[in-house]
Amino acid sequence: MIAGVVLAAGQARRMGGKLKQCLPCRDEALVHRAARVLLEAQLQPVVVVTGAGADQVGEAIADLPVETVFNPQWEAGQSTSVRAAIRALETHAPAAAIVLPADQPFVPVTLIHHLQKIWRDTATPIVTTFIAGQPSTPVLLDAAVFPHLLTLTGDQGARALFGRFSPARAHWHDTRARVEIDTPEDYRRWCFDEQ
Repeated sequence: MIAGVVLAAGQARRMGGKLKQCLPCRDEALVHRAARVLLEAQLQPVVVVTGAGADQVGEAIADLPVETVFNPQWEAGQSTSVRAAIRALETHAPAAAIVLPADQPFVPVTLIHHLQKIWRDTATPIVTTFIAGQPSTPVLLDAAVFPHLLTLTGDQGARALFGRFSPARAHWHDTRARVEIDTPEDYRRWCFDEQ
């Protein structure tokens, strides 16, 4: 069993006060899109970590069979959401988890499957998406690294463990998969303009 995690707790200050997780991107809220992709990839369970605007985020994914986990420390950085997700997965005991931020609307199901295949083929504890020569997300984390994720602090994510667990690379051809919606300009360009 491989679990899915959507990180959707941040306040998105660069979006001008708008809760970007809930903004519609091509007729679907960003957080809904991320959770749906992980569900369509047949990950189980799918956990959505909320923080800022938790009620709104919950409403945006209310129709999906996901678990929501509230991170009361979301302002202290990404590590707090990663830790909240790992603790929520303890009762499920998955073999691994794939972590996807809520602001990457063009990650396809096929990329999620590609990460799984690399993990199965290499037995590497961490598999990172690799696009145009750069590491990106989503990232697959074997259960063996879960205890180490619980030691992260501040704004650290799984990348902080790359020195200890050299990741396998899941090379991906479509550069749109690494697009992040961080600013109003990103939002206008990627969520409305024809591509």
